[in-house]
Amino acid sequence: MDNLLVQLPALIGVTLGVVGTLATTMVTDAARWRRERFYDACLQYTRALRRYSQLIAGMTAGHRPGATTPPVDLDAGLARLTGEELDRAVTDAWEELCLLADAGTVDAARRMRVAAHRLEVFARAGDGAEFDLDGWDAQALLLRRARDDFYAAARSRMGVRRLSTSSSLIHRDGRPGTRG
Repeated sequence: MDNLLVQLPALIGVTLGVVGTLATTMVTDAARWRRERFYDACLQYTRALRRYSQLIAGMTAGHRPGATTPPVDLDAGLARLTGEELDRAVTDAWEELCLLADAGTVDAARRMRVAAHRLEVFARAGDGAEFDLDGWDAQALLLRRARDDFYAAARSRMGVRRLSTSSSLIHRDGRPGTRG
């Protein structure tokens, strides 16, 4: 009995250490899982919206002098816009983001989607209508800024420092090779 009493503090210490280690590991793993799932959701959302906006940019490439986006046939582009695959990719990514993100990130994601959707109006105008290049440039700039805001919100949520430049391959004023 005396041996048990002598060893009891050590046994209690080991037991508390094991319980503490398990609890810490569980909390750390859960936080890492949430962070990774959030990162994946943000990445899926931005990729889906990029495919969507690249399709729209391709549909309007023939109307935009100096466009770097490969042209997409208007009828084929409209078929892809009305098809389920692209819409499902954006919607699925949106749903996952809404489940995992904070309100600020979801709001920024919504603004990015709205800006991309406003570009779709230019693509749907068709070949017969006069193309509003200034309107396109202004809306494309809003999309780039909305994407920057989304990235800033997501980076903040993940504890990553804010970018000191635009995330766009095209500079902020909307034209390749210019500074903004």
